[in-house]
Amino acid sequence: MTAVRCALLVLFPLVFVGCNTAQGVKKDVAIGAEKTGEALHKGGEAVGGALNKTGEVVGGALKKSGEAVQKVVD
Repeated sequence: MTAVRCALLVLFPLVFVGCNTAQGVKKDVAIGAEKTGEALHKGGEAVGGALNKTGEVVGGALKKSGEAVQKVVD
């Protein structure tokens, strides 16, 4: 009977620590996913901004070349 009590006293804290560890892992994963999402969002904004600038540059170049061709034709 004493051996069973000792075993329970040893096993209960181990099970409790195991549950806390699992909860800690879930929390860490959630935090990691949130940070990853924020980084992807910022990266997407940066790429979008770069594409907009590139589009403006290309559009400006095409407009100038179109004007030059029009001058030659006239």
